[in-house]
Amino acid sequence: MLRPLPALPLLALLFAGGVLLAPATAAAVPALPAVQEDDEEKYKFREDPYTEDDPEAWAAAGYLGRDRMKWGDGHGTVDIDQALGGVEVLWVETAHFRIGCSLPEYKIDSDSKDEKEKIRAELKLLQERIPSVPLKPKRLDKWLRLHLYAMRLETLYEEIETLLGVTEEDLPTGPGQLKNGEYMGEGPYLGMTEKFTVLLFEKESSVGRYRNRYVGQSGSEPTRHLWPQTGTMLFVAAQENPGLASDTTMHCMVAYAVTLNLINGFKYYTHELPSWVPVGLGHWFARQVNPKRNYFTEDRIFSEDDKDVWDWAPRVRARVDHEYFPGMTKVFEWKDPLAMKPVEHMMSWARVDYLMHNDRDGLARFVDAMTGRLAGAGQVITPDIVFARQPAAFEEAFGVSPAEMDAAFAEWVLENYPKK
Repeated sequence: MLRPLPALPLLALLFAGGVLLAPATAAAVPALPAVQEDDEEKYKFREDPYTEDDPEAWAAAGYLGRDRMKWGDGHGTVDIDQALGGVEVLWVETAHFRIGCSLPEYKIDSDSKDEKEKIRAELKLLQERIPSVPLKPKRLDKWLRLHLYAMRLETLYEEIETLLGVTEEDLPTGPGQLKNGEYMGEGPYLGMTEKFTVLLFEKESSVGRYRNRYVGQSGSEPTRHLWPQTGTMLFVAAQENPGLASDTTMHCMVAYAVTLNLINGFKYYTHELPSWVPVGLGHWFARQVNPKRNYFTEDRIFSEDDKDVWDWAPRVRARVDHEYFPGMTKVFEWKDPLAMKPVEHMMSWARVDYLMHNDRDGLARFVDAMTGRLAGAGQVITPDIVFARQPAAFEEAFGVSPAEMDAAFAEWVLENYPKK
């Protein structure tokens, strides 16, 4: 019998989709009054040393805006600056994201070959956009961290777009449009009307202030949130959140959470997808960053003491070997990520891993069939409606029954996952 994975109370909000409210229940928050014109000395920290704020260099980096941007329902970046009370946030707008970052300077882990090689490879790619970026720094300053996360997010977006088989031309430019006679959402950002938003803070208190002021909730845990009037989805976290002091682990968390937002936002967010799909994809993309740091425990995300608990493949194989794994019809029943057990997160990843290696097109067809309009105009899409849609959508997408998929999955796992 496999040793069970520990429970996840710390990250329950995140795994449950965070504070992801349905449009019918989310409320707008009135905006704070705009602040006066920026004082040059006060905002000197916003001078980018790598582009030197040159408009051509800024555009070559892939940036479309900065500092003063719209954000969520009833508030923008100026309001957030004021609400946070002096926190030095760097703001940037890319093709598909608006990003706020107050992450501090970071010392690259000299004892971690994985982290050193990963960051050097990323800096080499970043240097193609911003030539002045150093290739082998010992530390990442605030601006380098922002530039890296902007690049990481756009890379993830491109990977999700490729997986779903959509291009910019396949998506509407605004509400009320059909593309080739098909509903593809309400806007150009995978169907969302506005760009996805990400806040990465240094301190938990900043997450707490933002959540209290704009989300209407206490607590400082990492959170996802839907702004229905703006038509955007948010992820917010802090380096001080347990386990996120490592840049690599923070990158894993961002990849996991933002994947959930991108997949659930496809063709506009009206309901949560069946949990195994976004959860499995979230883990899959996070493990592309570093599989050893995509492991979540009771009171931390990653620790050097975790040893091999991140190594999911042998654990999945052992369950398959002993015919002790949930079939697809059982996987269909995982309606609420909050109620999913740790092993169900692992098995969701394994199911997606199988599909990513064997039938990405089928996975894309399934996601397509489960998003957008699953009910009549004005009808609230309940979890029961989503659940009832799965069996037919599954067979249409993959061309096999759930039982046939179970057999193929088991055979593939035994051929590809190691015993130890």
